[in-house]
Amino acid sequence: MKIANDIENKLFDELKTTQFSLQLDETTLRNNKALILAYIRYVNTSHEVIEEYLFAKQLEVDNKGSTVYEAVEQFFKQKEIPLSNIIARATDGAPSMVERHRGFIAYLKREVLSIFTIHCVIYRQLLAAKHLSDRLHSTLQAVIKTVDKIKAHSLNVLIFC
Repeated sequence: MKIANDIENKLFDELKTTQFSLQLDETTLRNNKALILAYIRYVNTSHEVIEEYLFAKQLEVDNKGSTVYEAVEQFFKQKEIPLSNIIARATDGAPSMVERHRGFIAYLKREVLSIFTIHCVIYRQLLAAKHLSDRLHSTLQAVIKTVDKIKAHSLNVLIFC
């Protein structure tokens, strides 16, 4: 356990002085509990692109943009990582993330004015395909499974967002 804590603390110390991108995924579990997963990607001092799991938090109240922002902000304050070190943010385009005035990104932009936002469009296309045709829906499901399988191997992580 001590080794895991040392590795975690080393990551947090590095993030205190390093710019990074933040990828968030909000999901609802079977018991109707909201969960947020956070990953970061940055270039270390050896010029290697590093991608790390940052945290998973169960949202106590709901999955609104303000609730997601408060969970992320609380984590960063607790670890003493400045929000200003976030230079880019990626999500799947869920309304709680991208809504113009009350989405997560709206709250984050109040703190980090020049943040670059990226939307992973493949998941949005899957949602749209559910309402178009069974053939398109099943095709996009196969594409998503393939992308997820490729992304599961660390050497392939840079192929997709």
